[in-house]
Amino acid sequence: MSTHEQYRDWAASRSAPRISDWLREISEPDWSATIEHPLFDALASGRLVGLDFAAYMVQDYGFVDPFTALIGHAIGHAPSMDDRVVLGQFMGVLTSDENSTFQRTFETFGAAGQAPDYLPETQAFQQLLRDTGRHGSYAEMLAALVVTEWLYLGWATRITRAADLHPLYAEWIDLHDSPAFEGFVAWLRQRLDEEAAQLDAAAFAAMAERFRETVERERAFHDAVWARFD
Repeated sequence: MSTHEQYRDWAASRSAPRISDWLREISEPDWSATIEHPLFDALASGRLVGLDFAAYMVQDYGFVDPFTALIGHAIGHAPSMDDRVVLGQFMGVLTSDENSTFQRTFETFGAAGQAPDYLPETQAFQQLLRDTGRHGSYAEMLAALVVTEWLYLGWATRITRAADLHPLYAEWIDLHDSPAFEGFVAWLRQRLDEEAAQLDAAAFAAMAERFRETVERERAFHDAVWARFD
């Protein structure tokens, strides 16, 4: 049975099937393990000390360059100006508000100007993002974007933050727990659902594999970072 047929069998038993929901289900247990990762609970409770928070952010910042490149490729492959506008606006957030949070975190906790020593899992994820941008279809690019942003929305809306949380910790959470970000994730999911519905069997399978691999890389990345602190 092809991946396309597997989705159709799954959809037949549901009243309002969505491709993005099915993709999330077939990505278990990595999906839930990432959203429920202890790294985020430690972050939200303030148990993650400043140097460890900075070390985590250094690793996460390693994705900004390949991620913005991926968005640039997606803008170039987008089928409409409407898509380009939304993706371009998100690119603006990444290169302004989010980049500012990273830089102030590095300065505050003494990590500014240090040459990054990326973990193997970070490097593998960087390569996946680069490969998706250079060689993936628009649907594959959307799949990778849905994973990265939907997962971050998931953990940020799940955790309970301490009342006295460091402002930079809170700022990092706020970036991924806001109505604007939630709206962007909803838009990404909708566009992935629409684009994937038009794919032939081979392209659909490639899109689904890109989604699952991105989830796997997200979990591996967070596991590797957490292992350095636990």
